[in-house]
Amino acid sequence: MLHEDDLWKALKTVMFLILAVTAAGCYSLRTASLSSIPQKRNVVMLHADDSLWAVSNYTVSDGILMGQIYQDSLKITKLKVTHLYAAPLSAVKIDGNRLSVPAGNIAKTDYYVINLWLTLGGTVATAFVLFTFLPALF
Repeated sequence: MLHEDDLWKALKTVMFLILAVTAAGCYSLRTASLSSIPQKRNVVMLHADDSLWAVSNYTVSDGILMGQIYQDSLKITKLKVTHLYAAPLSAVKIDGNRLSVPAGNIAKTDYYVINLWLTLGGTVATAFVLFTFLPALF
């Protein structure tokens, strides 16, 4: 049979796990226009129907996004990539390893940013749980 102390320990552990899981959501998705993509983004993932291309060295001029299709394996982080969603698939033109798509055919532009307040709140909540409840478990 469980004693009251065991129940408190279990409750503290569950509270710690809940806070740890909620604090992990430090990124938020931001939708922006094609012209307002931050300069730090060095890779664009272009989605069109079921197709996906990784594009580097991209430029937007005269209403056309042009770039080089990334041939090597990718090791990128959330904070370095922008996702573009184009429609229809026929609007995407590929010439060798160069890709172009009219900006008018790009329906959505998403990228991840660090949510400062969520990160700070998660850090404070995790520190509170660690220093309050964790010593009581041991």
